[in-house]
Amino acid sequence: MRTKIVGLLMLASILLGACAAPATPAAQPPAPTPQTVVQTVVVNQTQIVEKQVVVTPTPGPDPEAVIPNVEPNAQITVWTFWLSPTFDSYVKDTIARFEKAYPGVQVKWEDHQATFRDDLNAAFAAGNAPDVINLSVTEGWVSQYATKGLLLDLDKAVPQSVKDTYFPGLWKQQLVNGDNYQFPYYQGIAIELINKQVYDKTGLKPEDFPKTVDGLPALCKTIKQKTGTLCDIRLTVSDLLSQMVYEAGAKVISDDGKKYTFDGPEAVAWLQMYAGMVKDGTVDRNTLVTTDDRVGLNLFTSGKAAFYQTGPNLIRDVRANNPGLYGYLTTVTAPVGKSGVVGKGLMGMSVNAKSKYPNAAVALAQFFTNAASNVALSKMAAVYPSTPASYDDPFFSAPSVAIEDSAKPVAKDYVSHLADIVPTLPKKDDVNDIVLHAIEPVLFNGADAQKALSDAVAKANALIQ
Repeated sequence: MRTKIVGLLMLASILLGACAAPATPAAQPPAPTPQTVVQTVVVNQTQIVEKQVVVTPTPGPDPEAVIPNVEPNAQITVWTFWLSPTFDSYVKDTIARFEKAYPGVQVKWEDHQATFRDDLNAAFAAGNAPDVINLSVTEGWVSQYATKGLLLDLDKAVPQSVKDTYFPGLWKQQLVNGDNYQFPYYQGIAIELINKQVYDKTGLKPEDFPKTVDGLPALCKTIKQKTGTLCDIRLTVSDLLSQMVYEAGAKVISDDGKKYTFDGPEAVAWLQMYAGMVKDGTVDRNTLVTTDDRVGLNLFTSGKAAFYQTGPNLIRDVRANNPGLYGYLTTVTAPVGKSGVVGKGLMGMSVNAKSKYPNAAVALAQFFTNAASNVALSKMAAVYPSTPASYDDPFFSAPSVAIEDSAKPVAKDYVSHLADIVPTLPKKDDVNDIVLHAIEPVLFNGADAQKALSDAVAKANALIQ
């Protein structure tokens, strides 16, 4: 079910619903210890006097400063996505640590929310886009901007020793022509958030929830028959080809990357599965194909859906908006698609290809995603680090108490298996629009799935010939 699992809905909910506790300050290098030394002074070439003086050694380099050749006195800007006001203290503390680690560099921070994409597109068009950009991996934003030449190739800009601090699958997510354009930032875990008030009426137990995506139609039919409610499912409308790859195991482009192929039997069966649920009246039509991620959230939070796929942090959002529902919540692992891969990463930090200070920008993007910064954010919201070293913090081995922390014990293993299995897709935005317009008549008007996808493939290939 949806590669959107931890997409924009999860982002906006860290974002809006987390219980903000002060971030734990990152470990700082020890301050130089003053030392007492004996100094010999010669007076008038004959008299020798010894006296004690206090000497403070020059501080060594900050251990968090791992990017070389940072431009002196650089002034850079970073844009984050939905982190203010809940995480103001975290962001400001991270920037303060960075400016201490790289003396002379100054950082200006802006947080953009519902209009993030429009603001960023306008900034790129005007030539004043930020140096560092917080982009969604789940929704495919990194690859979309990278294929347009707007992001810096980090494989060429980052030392191997720094690359090795991240989980390998996360460093390689969203590759474009084999190169990486993002530092892996905070990650999510795909769960099914279950409302037991509704779900229990089916006679099923949470552990009976389907382990694979193809089990959803039967479950949704049972839920409607037993409870009269509809399944709360949303397609990833901004990245449908990726969803085909993860859920259907579909081959969406030829091996040489020159011809789209998303009209094969796997993709057709995938589309027919969702069309069948619409025809059976078992899914909420308003939620299924929408760019507004709050539609599904609001339906579940109002108590009118049996389950919703998201990340653990959403639980805090539900608790804030419907406290009475909190005691009826439980979680299970989200079903996996035919690809067998649990999903790709959640968020990244990318660098503007035309930054005036590329080394300083790389340093800031890396700093936001290093082990200490990852831990600080995880302690404030139910998101998880992209760096193995972060999981050495006692926070991750402490017993879980709240439902929203229930995934913490398995987080490291889960995150280590996240991977992007989607190849580089030429003109991805334009092709995604073609696919979206092709599948809507199939979903809602009974159009033939094979013909719709084959026609869409022809249109897509015409764009790249």
